[in-house]
Amino acid sequence: MDAHKPDPAAQAGERPGTRPPEDIFSALPPEAPAPDGPDGKRSWPARIWQVLRLIFIGDAEHEQRPATGMAERLRENFSQASSAGARPMTRKELFAALDAPLHGLMPDDINYAGEVDAALSRRPAFTARALSVAVALLMAALLLWAAWAPIDEVTHAEGSVVGSRRTQSVSNLEGGILQAVLVREGEIVEKGQAVAQLENVMAESSYRDALYKLVEHRLAILRLEAMLRDEEPVFPGDLRAFLREILGEEPDSALVERARQIVEDQLNTWRAQSSKLQAELSMLEAQYAQRQSEVAEQLARKKQLDGSLVLETEQRDTAKRLLLRNNYSRMDYLGLEQKIIQTQGEIDMLAASIPKAQAMMEEARQRIGSRVAEEQLAISQEINKRRTELGSVRESLTAGGDRVTRTEVRSPVRGSVKQILVNTVGGVVKPGEAIMDIVPMDESLLVEVRVRPQDVAFLRPGQDVMIKVSAYDFSIYGGLPGKLESISADTIEDKKGDFYYLVKVRTKETAIRHNDEILPIIPGMIVVADIIIGKKTVLDYILKPVMKARQNALTER
Repeated sequence: MDAHKPDPAAQAGERPGTRPPEDIFSALPPEAPAPDGPDGKRSWPARIWQVLRLIFIGDAEHEQRPATGMAERLRENFSQASSAGARPMTRKELFAALDAPLHGLMPDDINYAGEVDAALSRRPAFTARALSVAVALLMAALLLWAAWAPIDEVTHAEGSVVGSRRTQSVSNLEGGILQAVLVREGEIVEKGQAVAQLENVMAESSYRDALYKLVEHRLAILRLEAMLRDEEPVFPGDLRAFLREILGEEPDSALVERARQIVEDQLNTWRAQSSKLQAELSMLEAQYAQRQSEVAEQLARKKQLDGSLVLETEQRDTAKRLLLRNNYSRMDYLGLEQKIIQTQGEIDMLAASIPKAQAMMEEARQRIGSRVAEEQLAISQEINKRRTELGSVRESLTAGGDRVTRTEVRSPVRGSVKQILVNTVGGVVKPGEAIMDIVPMDESLLVEVRVRPQDVAFLRPGQDVMIKVSAYDFSIYGGLPGKLESISADTIEDKKGDFYYLVKVRTKETAIRHNDEILPIIPGMIVVADIIIGKKTVLDYILKPVMKARQNALTER
C-alpha cells in the first residue's frame, strides 16, 4: 500500500476503517462459476486433484477466485445491521461477525483494510506447510525407530593387557661367559628362538670327551667281538655315516678325524693283543710238544727195555740150563741175572714216570686251552664293561649335550622381550642368573579390567566384550572381540582407597587387523572394555528418567 496515497474515507470526513455499503458491495467481484460438472458436483479425479493441491500446494484455486455468494451475504448482513439502527460496521467487524475469510477481494479492498487485515487475509505459504509436514513425518519416523531399534547396554571398564602366564625369566643353569645378546627390548620372539649366546669351556670340553668315549667304546666293541670270534676286526668304511647313526646328528669334521684315529688305535690294540696271545699260545704249545715228546721217548724206551728184557730172560734161561749141565759159567749166569734185574728196574721206573709225563703233557695241553678260554673270558668281560660304560657315556653325553645346548639360551615361550638384565658381552653370567625377562604372548590375550562394585551385578562369565586399545583409534582400527572369563570373588582396594572387582577377559585374537595390516597387541597396553550386559531401545533410554521419576513419585516422607 502506498504510504502517500490519501484515504478516501478520511477525505470524506468518515472514520477510518468504514465505508458506505454501496462502496463495499461495488468492490466485491462478480460471482465466478464453480469449476464443476453440469450438475454442480465435482468428479472423482477433480476431488483427488483438489486434495493433493491442498496438501502440497495449498488452496491456490480458492485464492485466485472469490468465494461463492460473498456479495449476497454482505448485503444481507449490512441491511440487517442498518434496519436495527446500529452504527455502520466497519469492514473488519463485518467480516469477523460473519467469520468469513478474506478471500477473493480486490487489491483496493486489501489496501483499505489495513496491514493487519492484509496479514490476516493471507494463507500460509507452501514452503511452511511442506516443512511442517516433513517435520511431522520425521518425528514419527524417529519415534518408531526409537521404539524398535535395539542398542547394546554396556558396562565400561578400564584395564590393561596382561600375559596369560606371568613374566618368564630366561637364565642358564651352569652360567658362563656372555658372547652375544641376539634380541632387543620390545622385540617379539618365538618359542625356542635363541636370545643369547654363552661360552662354557668346561661344558663343551666334557661333552667332547663324552663324545669321543662313545665313539671309542663302539669301535672297541667291534674289535672285541671280532677277537671273540678269532677274526680280524672290520670297521665301518664310511665313518661319517657310522657316527651319524650312533649320534643321531651330523658329525663335524673334527669328530670324523678323531674316529679315524680311534679306528687305528683299535687296530693297533688288536694286533698287539693278538700277537701277545699268539706268543703265549706258542709257548704253551711248545711246552706241550716237549711234554708230548718226553712221553713218547719214555714210551719208546720202555718198549725197548721190554724187548731187551725178553731177550735177556731167554739168555738167562738158556744159561741156566747150561749151568745145570755145567756147561756155562756161574759168573756169567749171575751177570745175566743182574742185567735182567737192571732192565726190569728201568722198565719199572719208566712205567712209573710215563704217567707223570703224560700228566704233564695233558697239563700243557690244558694250559693252552685255559689260556684261550681265559682270553675269551677277558674279551667277554671287557665287552660287558664297555657296554656298561657305553650306557653311562650316553647319559653323560645327553647331560653334556644339554649343557652345551643351554649355552645357546633360548626363549621358553612366545612373547615380548620386556627387559634385558645382562648386556655386557664377555661378562660372566652366574649359574641360574636371570639374563632377560620375556612377557608371554599366547594365541589369545588376557585383559584385566577394573569394574566398579555398582556395575558388577549384571556381569556373567561368557558375556561378549569389545576391547578398545588406547594405542589404536577405535573409530579407525576397531577393537578386539572377547569373552568375559572370570570375576574376582571379592573387591580389591587400590592405593587411592577405591574398591573394584578384577574382571578377566579373554580375547579371540592377539592382534588387530586393518586393511591387511596386523597391528600387534603387547602386554601392558591400556584398554577400555565394553562389556555387553543386554540390549535396550533408544526409547527405553529416553523414558528411563520418566519411569524412574514415576516409580519414586509421591513416595517421599
